[in-house]
Amino acid sequence: MTYELYQLLEVSPQASSDEIKRAYFRLVRQYCPEKYPEEFKQIRTAYNTLYDSKARDNYDSLQQYGSQIKNLISQAEEKMNVEECHSAIFLLKQVLVLAPAADDARNLLGLCYIHTQNWDFAIKVYRSLTKNNPDVAVYWSNFGHVYKQQAEFLDDQDADTKLYQNARECFQRAIKLESFNSEPYLEIARTYLDEKRYAEALAWAELAIGADGKVNAHDFDAMLFICRVHLFNGQLHKIEETAQIIASLLPDNEGRQYAASRFANLGLEVARVGAKLSDTYILRAALLFLNVARDFDKSDLDIKELYERVEEMIAALDQYELLKQDSLILYSCQRLAEFCLADYFSLHDSEEDRKTLLDDIMAEFFNVPAINIISSIMRIKSHYPAIYRLNKDLFDSIEQTSRN
Repeated sequence: MTYELYQLLEVSPQASSDEIKRAYFRLVRQYCPEKYPEEFKQIRTAYNTLYDSKARDNYDSLQQYGSQIKNLISQAEEKMNVEECHSAIFLLKQVLVLAPAADDARNLLGLCYIHTQNWDFAIKVYRSLTKNNPDVAVYWSNFGHVYKQQAEFLDDQDADTKLYQNARECFQRAIKLESFNSEPYLEIARTYLDEKRYAEALAWAELAIGADGKVNAHDFDAMLFICRVHLFNGQLHKIEETAQIIASLLPDNEGRQYAASRFANLGLEVARVGAKLSDTYILRAALLFLNVARDFDKSDLDIKELYERVEEMIAALDQYELLKQDSLILYSCQRLAEFCLADYFSLHDSEEDRKTLLDDIMAEFFNVPAINIISSIMRIKSHYPAIYRLNKDLFDSIEQTSRN
């Protein structure tokens, strides 16, 4: 029913605040809470909405443009879901023209500004939302995300320090309102990890685990974050300890499969960094995460294959270090091994650079006795099999050409 709150108070939509107040007290005398609890509740709700100017403006806008506003917000959310935030911003601004007090729409607008890295606009939105709604935890959390993501975006240590501090203050305001919610604790922990302040990161992650007074499977994200802190802090043995705690909390096979997936994804993320840097320490850390994932779900063949692939990466890098010092292998074959490693780890700057490098290596072979090429490749096969397996076809082709 349109404008039903006005009808409940028996006033017109043009009624003044004084008229609304008088109508309320008149109806309260008629419908006292002891005899008419349901009627009193409805009257009280109507009064609270219509006597507050901001709430009344919002209510009036919804009554007048409700279907249009609902449609615009629905379209904006669809655009946000496919990361078309610029289009969503345009739609949400239309909502706020129709309903300036629509804080839900304003919150979505703030999220769009965060996504598009319009930091000043995002700060303006959440400064307004938290000022007008100081008791809404989600607005404080989102305000914290503005500062946190801005700090991650910038490359200015002094500015980052201030921004992270601002973020933590916002998250702490959210914690005061919803101390049971683990997410703001965890966000504070993430700010400390970004600053490489590992002790503080661990302390806040522990608070996240105990936020609701229980330790159970719902604390998985916080525990996985703790594993990430141990990785950056060089305490790999503690990752397995934390994984054992997680295993004890998982209620069923489905939970273990989920944990396996999360650890595998983290292992893959770490492996990509290790591959890019050709860093065996980082790759061994990735192997540790993948091994935990295998323990959680031994039937997952994709995790098994990924584990074996990272093992192969480590073996190839270790063998390459030895191969470089092997005087029985031609320099051109050492270069070929390096090329195969770069190929395997996708380290070539471009396809053109890859082709130029390979052509240069192949040209060197024309100036080397065939017997030396054959013996070098045979030695790579026998002493450095992980290098050979990086590109067996290429090694075999060069050997066969040399024999002919």
